[in-house]
Amino acid sequence: MSKVMSMRDAVAEHVHDGDFLFMGGYICRTPFSAVHELIRQGRKDLTITRSNAADDFDMLIGAGVVKRFVSTFLSLGLYGLGRCFRRSIEKGIPHKIELEEYTNLSLPMMLMAGSMGMPFIPVKDMVGTDLMNIRGFMGDGKFKMIDSPFDGSPVMLVPALNPDVAIIHVQQCDENGNAQMWGIGGDCQVGANASGKVIVSCERLVSREVVGKDPSRTIVPDFKVVAVVEEPFGSHPGYTPGFYDVDLNFGYMYQAASNTVEDFQAFLDEWVFGVEDRTAYVNHYIERFGYKQFADLAAAFDYGYPVSYSY
Repeated sequence: MSKVMSMRDAVAEHVHDGDFLFMGGYICRTPFSAVHELIRQGRKDLTITRSNAADDFDMLIGAGVVKRFVSTFLSLGLYGLGRCFRRSIEKGIPHKIELEEYTNLSLPMMLMAGSMGMPFIPVKDMVGTDLMNIRGFMGDGKFKMIDSPFDGSPVMLVPALNPDVAIIHVQQCDENGNAQMWGIGGDCQVGANASGKVIVSCERLVSREVVGKDPSRTIVPDFKVVAVVEEPFGSHPGYTPGFYDVDLNFGYMYQAASNTVEDFQAFLDEWVFGVEDRTAYVNHYIERFGYKQFADLAAAFDYGYPVSYSY
């Protein structure tokens, strides 16, 4: 059965106030189309997570839709610090979010445990750090120290994470939800499979036959997926390998806009509330910056090294 629908319908039907969301997008394939739709629909009190959070999380926090953040860090990368994130923590604007911090290895392992049906998982990289001394909304449930049942040595355990909904962006997907990606994976696969249900946006819809020709690229099986959204350019201003590059000019524009509350709101008014969907967003981008700047982001086509699945 086809699960193809618009992003508006996917968010309206499957994301509710107070939900715990995993947002894919470790370095690349950020689901910005979904981020904008969450803001546009006025979702609130969300808990969000991903290791290596960036401008998408900063925007969600600045728009006031986030209550809690299970984090490793939040950075705008080349553009500097997350202004909305800092305003929330330091000044309570638009409100102070609750924060729980882990390392950039421990958090993916917590999601991996969730994807495997395990209640917890041992980690090593947090031991001896200040992350053991600072607890947020998870309190005593942030971690536990036990003695190893094998040799008696101390072991740190962290809980599994099982978000209500994962929202991921991939290169291609069939209409049933078999999602395929390539490029930097990060915690996308474990985060999606740890979640109760998955919304997939993709650059292109392909047939089940195409998916079956390269099955190792499939990161999410169709039975986990509740909605498929064909959303070309859906990761802009981030990048999607094989389709388009990161838009540095737009990233710096966001950084400058997020410096003040007023300019950030003006940015949302233009790029989120001022367009009804991703098609209108792309059209506005071309009207604002010209088709050449849009076209220059497109990736040059090239094949990876061919492999054979015959037997």
